[in-house]
Amino acid sequence: MIMATAKKRTDKGALQVELRLKDEHIYWKKYVWDAKQPMAVVICNYPGQEELYHDNLTSMLVKNAVIEMDKYGGVIIANLFTKPLQTVNERTLAESFLDDGMEELIKVCNEAEIVILAIGSLANRFQVAADRLKILLKQAKNVGLLDRIYELTNGQHKRVHPLAIRNEKWSLLEINEERLAELMQL
Repeated sequence: MIMATAKKRTDKGALQVELRLKDEHIYWKKYVWDAKQPMAVVICNYPGQEELYHDNLTSMLVKNAVIEMDKYGGVIIANLFTKPLQTVNERTLAESFLDDGMEELIKVCNEAEIVILAIGSLANRFQVAADRLKILLKQAKNVGLLDRIYELTNGQHKRVHPLAIRNEKWSLLEINEERLAELMQL
């Protein structure tokens, strides 16, 4: 009996990583694996204690999910809040963003073909998070970005964070005018 053997091979690729920060605040982290393809933006809650080449679990899940979509050449991971947090409450969240943080968010959203909100229930639990989300959506609408924005959801169309569905394929729900009105009521 002759056994078929697979040939060995080595796959190579390049991953460009950029990190935009100011003091302890992290605006966004960009990963580009194919500059010829459009970018995606995924907006989460707040950054981890990240260095340029260090990824937390959320970043790894986001990057892998966008790669699996097979439509984008990179992802920019941004957050509603810019300061890494150990304890999450109204006070710590209120102290965890810079005045120009929303401006940076809108800039990176303009670079992308799709913007995915992956914030889970944070805006339902904390008023300051709901307020930040409303500001983001209002500014995105004002500059014509609303048609690019989707929510990461589970099978029941409930807004989720990437950690909540780490072993599932991403499901995206478009934010239309009706959904925008619902979110503005948070």
